[in-house]
Amino acid sequence: MWFAILGPLRVSRDGEAVPVGGPKQRALLTLLLLRANRVSTTDWLVDALWDGAPPPSAEVTLRTYVAALRRALEPGRGARAQGRILVGHDGGYELRVAGDAIDAVRFTELSAAGARALAEGDPVAAERHYTQALTLWRGDPAAGDLAAVRAETARLAETRLAAEEGRCTAAVAAGRHLAVLPDLRCFVAEQPAREAARGQLMLALYRAGQQTEALAVYDEGRRFLASEFGVEPTAELRALHRQILGHTVPCEAPPPRGLVGRSAELEALAAHLDGARHHSGGGRMVAVVGEAGIGKTTLAAAVADRAAAAGIPVVWGRCPDVGQAPPFWLWSQVVRGLLALPHTEDVAALAGFVEGRSPEDGGPDPAARFRAYDAVSELIRAAAGPAGLLLVLDDVHAADPDSLLLTRYLTTTVHTGRALVLATLRPYEHDPGLVATLNDLARGRGSGQLRLGGLDPAGVADLVADRTGGPAPDDLVRRLADRTGGNPFFLTELLAAPERPLPPSVRDAVRIRLDGPDPAARECLDVLSVAGRELDLHLLRAVTGTDAAQLLAGPGAARLVTEAGPGTVRFRHALLAEVTYAELPPPRRATLHARLAGAAADRGGLAAGEIAHHYGQSIGLGHAADFLRWTVRAADDAARRLAYEDALAHLGRAADHLAPDAATSPEAAATELGVQLRRASLLQITVGVGSDAVAEAAARARWLLPYTGPDTDVSTALWTLGEVACNRAEYAVAEDLAQRLTRAVTSDDELIAAAGPYLLGVVCYFTGRLGEADGHLSTAVQRLAAVDPRQLREQAGRTPALAAYNFRALVRSLLGDAGAARADIDAAAALAERGDDAYGRANAALYAAWTALQEHDVAAGRDAARRCREIGARQRMPHFVTTGDFVAEWAAVRGGEHGRRAAMRAAGEAIHRLGLRATLTISIAAMADAHLVAGDPATAARLAAGGGEAAATAGEQVLTAELRRVRGLANGDDEDVRAGAGIAAAQGARLLLARIAQG
Repeated sequence: MWFAILGPLRVSRDGEAVPVGGPKQRALLTLLLLRANRVSTTDWLVDALWDGAPPPSAEVTLRTYVAALRRALEPGRGARAQGRILVGHDGGYELRVAGDAIDAVRFTELSAAGARALAEGDPVAAERHYTQALTLWRGDPAAGDLAAVRAETARLAETRLAAEEGRCTAAVAAGRHLAVLPDLRCFVAEQPAREAARGQLMLALYRAGQQTEALAVYDEGRRFLASEFGVEPTAELRALHRQILGHTVPCEAPPPRGLVGRSAELEALAAHLDGARHHSGGGRMVAVVGEAGIGKTTLAAAVADRAAAAGIPVVWGRCPDVGQAPPFWLWSQVVRGLLALPHTEDVAALAGFVEGRSPEDGGPDPAARFRAYDAVSELIRAAAGPAGLLLVLDDVHAADPDSLLLTRYLTTTVHTGRALVLATLRPYEHDPGLVATLNDLARGRGSGQLRLGGLDPAGVADLVADRTGGPAPDDLVRRLADRTGGNPFFLTELLAAPERPLPPSVRDAVRIRLDGPDPAARECLDVLSVAGRELDLHLLRAVTGTDAAQLLAGPGAARLVTEAGPGTVRFRHALLAEVTYAELPPPRRATLHARLAGAAADRGGLAAGEIAHHYGQSIGLGHAADFLRWTVRAADDAARRLAYEDALAHLGRAADHLAPDAATSPEAAATELGVQLRRASLLQITVGVGSDAVAEAAARARWLLPYTGPDTDVSTALWTLGEVACNRAEYAVAEDLAQRLTRAVTSDDELIAAAGPYLLGVVCYFTGRLGEADGHLSTAVQRLAAVDPRQLREQAGRTPALAAYNFRALVRSLLGDAGAARADIDAAAALAERGDDAYGRANAALYAAWTALQEHDVAAGRDAARRCREIGARQRMPHFVTTGDFVAEWAAVRGGEHGRRAAMRAAGEAIHRLGLRATLTISIAAMADAHLVAGDPATAARLAAGGGEAAATAGEQVLTAELRRVRGLANGDDEDVRAGAGIAAAQGARLLLARIAQG
């Protein structure tokens, strides 16, 4: 979790905002954060919270606030379980959090690190630390008006002034006096009594060639001190004044030493950084690719130092090299860092990234994903606006699939800002996701890729000299270069233990480091390697049955692990975990995986996906059912977080495991049916409705239906599969499913009862049986009238609630009753307004647009297209924007702007690009008619013929009469027109009959 009190209180969990209640609860949390990991007595908290004048019921109210905070901070805690974050003590409470999870603590630590670096003569590092500290400061500390915390807030304010002064001092010492001059002027103007800052301003002005102004700054300070305090400047300031007068100011310190062996690469990346910063729209992405230990992160850190020294904000995001990272783990870190910068603020749409939730029926929200991507892109652009920005994405080869997708999206938007996104990763040719990401990156303007090989002999010699403090003989350099391939990590390992005959592989180097711990400590290390991440010591103890904390503190293990936070440990380097795991015999690996999963399932401490992974590694020990249960749970968790790719990966593993048993076990068939339905729903968002992947999942689900057993309720499955079939224009399949659904409904659930006639009505509309369609859809509308409106709101966008009205509008339009069609559209829109359903509003506009297409109503089409695009853009629902674009172009052509015919055709193709097959003949018919009206009969005839072929292939007969009419008129074929009239008469399409009669 992350707690930010330097400014308005903010609390987040894994980058997701956590609401913590009203002003008093927020003040209580701030009080506890300022005294984190210490017990605050009830008396002190009551007195502090009510500023010394508590009401008689204060203690009872305090307990209420504490209970509410516990629910917010620990949502998974049982009603009677002991809190782990907000802990109760006799007579008081304690907030247990990692120090670096509180911005005020992190701010103080970074400021102290800057002061130490400055004292040790490293101004570049000092400026970096100070800059990082100051980016955390968003304003006066929260609850600063309470008397109990005034001393602490005053200390933080003084630390901030010292950090600002220190940053300027470090920048001047590092030779960046020109860059820091504006900040120094402002600081001295606001803090005229701080003589050290005044001295730095004088020094910076002198080194910038402005001796006269430097002397004037001294005189101004002397007059201020005399008038306000009656004192003279300090001896140090007077001495600097004399040096400026006599031109005896010491020269600038020599620049810091460059990165060992990578000067050319560093300069290339620095050029990218300058290009991104100094040119509007110069943002870019660069990938640094190389094997483990080659120096990718070290090079990125050097670029970060350059950026910090130039006053450019730097934000890091890191991926764990082993284990399964939670969804969006990489970008959650980055977003948190960006929000801490002074020129950024929470964006409303960003909530979709960290707070997005799927509808309660388990269906994912297609709009939230794009809102999240857009919001992160805008956040980067805003953060980079003032001074540029460097984002370092470290070890991207280990990123979760959803983080990779977001990275791919940003390759199309980063050029609009001033940010350099620097990604480090290992060779990726074996990973399709990484290949796709790097392929997208390669197309970005100004972006590129830098591949790091081993150091050449000169670089090896420099590294040896840097690590040992002296030059290395030429023969030693040659041996080291040959033995290690110039890998800096291997070289460093060898130089760290020169007395040992280490082979040139990292595994051999690490094996030696694993020899020290005793067997009990080694077991703890083995479990830690199986976890692939940091572990809570209590969980580690539950798995091993030993005092893990004591064992890992022993001399053999202490050098291998480090504290990751209060009560948690991790390996000091990911390679340590990899080699430790590789050393485990397979049976022992499986046993440890099972023990870890079982302990985490009982006690918590691991995400559902991690527990599923560990059970998956121990299926041979009888944990198949556990693996399946936790895998499905992990998929549902990921879908609720909008991590759809991660959810699909879980569901794919579950489906692969279940497939062999599905035909022989009704329970397994029912379980896999649920898995495949989830997959079909997610694939429609990630791949596209009607895509082959959706078809495959739906086909498997249909195959499973007979094996589920007579007691299984398959109504939801039939409904979902029917909607998928309609989207794919598989109308015979959809009709069969709808009829089975009608027969299968035995409950009093009117919503499910409406689904059968709704699907039948949709099928009948598309296949040209308009009278039947009107009857079925009217039945659905009547049944929906009995459904509780709250239930409809919960299912918004996932049920036939509004679509029944909308499809009936299309049917009644073709039947020639335009008034009834408009009434149905209005009813759908009104229902959407009552439920405050943005999806429903957009749907009503969309069907109004399709109705306008059928009726050739240009004015209504323009209006519906505008509403479609506005709602779709505002709610980040791209399908509605795409449809609105097409209808708008159609209306333009049909209304006389004949030069937009090509744009109309392109917009029409865009609707179906993602795999939607239904409505294809409807859009073709509209385009063909528009070309005919525009005086282009050849294209009209070609389009109408193509639409007829598509109708014959898919069975989508709804506008075949219109297609025959257009083709007949375009070709001068009266027989074709008469055939169209016959089809319209048979269907009861009075709208089309009247149109044909008009010629």
